[in-house]
Amino acid sequence: MLIEYIPRLVDSQLLRSLQTHPVVLVTGARGVGKTTTAGRFATSSAFFDDLATLTVFEDNPEAALGQFQEPLLIDEWQLAPEVVRAIKRTVDRDRRPGRFILTGSPDPQSRSEFQALTGRAAVVRLNPMTVRERILRVSGPRRVSAISALLSGNPPEVVPKYTPDVFEYLDIAAKGGFPECASEVAAAEAQDWYRDYLRVLLRRDLPLFGRRRSASLFRRYVTAAAMYTTGSPEDGTVRNAARVNPGTHRDYRHILLDLDLTVEVPAFAGGSIPSLGSSPKMLFSDSGLLVAATNIPLTQLKRRGDLYGRIIETFVLNQIRTELEALDMDDSLSHLRTHKGVQEIDAVIETADGGIVAIEVKSANRHRPGDIRHIEWLADKLGDRFKLGLVLTTGTHISNIRSAVNSNIWAAPISILWH
Repeated sequence: MLIEYIPRLVDSQLLRSLQTHPVVLVTGARGVGKTTTAGRFATSSAFFDDLATLTVFEDNPEAALGQFQEPLLIDEWQLAPEVVRAIKRTVDRDRRPGRFILTGSPDPQSRSEFQALTGRAAVVRLNPMTVRERILRVSGPRRVSAISALLSGNPPEVVPKYTPDVFEYLDIAAKGGFPECASEVAAAEAQDWYRDYLRVLLRRDLPLFGRRRSASLFRRYVTAAAMYTTGSPEDGTVRNAARVNPGTHRDYRHILLDLDLTVEVPAFAGGSIPSLGSSPKMLFSDSGLLVAATNIPLTQLKRRGDLYGRIIETFVLNQIRTELEALDMDDSLSHLRTHKGVQEIDAVIETADGGIVAIEVKSANRHRPGDIRHIEWLADKLGDRFKLGLVLTTGTHISNIRSAVNSNIWAAPISILWH
């Protein structure tokens, strides 16, 4: 049976890159859909996990490249990294855009090989699917996202017909965004898949990162990172929880990034605002993986308000981050934290005209008076640069929050992000 392709937010970005660069590298975690998505834009394909195909390219890579129509998709390219040098020579002779698409899950050694294509290749990251991709699709008349409106300073206007409660949001978060879990599977079934995914990842991919490492110690580190998602990887919390030394912490932190299990959101620079922290915020790249990594059953997580707030924040920030990357605004998202945490804002988005949108994520079903004090502080500091403040809750109403500092601070359901 033919499985319907679900359009991805990154499709338009991938097409634009093929129109401007000879080579496009599609990155992302294993199983996120890189091969399927990239294959939509290729005329022919070479799959290096097929031994016969791999042998042909290892024996004479340049000649092999010439046997395929372009754009040529090369999947699992890291299995024969010497093909990168052959692509470089081929592209240097003919720099037409849209010649090669590379997909795979490279290890550190093959990543260094890819440096040969600097200036010749665009890099496009495929993230796990957003809820908007999964349930509404992103092509057609409703493809414009709520994020696009927020970037213009326009508050949400329409309450979605369906607004989940906090535990339903947790179920949505637990399903994550990997295509294997995109169908109408239950959250518990999805979690079985994510736990298997982590087990396979530890067995197959950890040995690729050089010297021998303890799988059990790394798994303990993954759990510690999950328990403190949305925190700083530099403040010692994860290191202490995992009971590892600073060197091991640095090593494992970068492995998580290389495996695309985590991303790090930079700190808001803020221009002339004093006392801003500079540490990034660590997020699991997918909320389904995050829930599985905690090693806590979903039914128990729903009784852990200290933890499910972090899960919901991670889930929401990944929805926002993926939408922004699809708009070629990869560097626009940051978080704000002053020294000693006196002021903290979950997400700060800088728009193309230098404006600022500030977003707080709350697991409560309504906003509370204190929820906007950090946003008010930032609005006061920024003056005319401040466009919009938004408190996203698990509630059901959109409301303009009374503020003596700024009239454009609102509360709204999280689900406005996909409706």
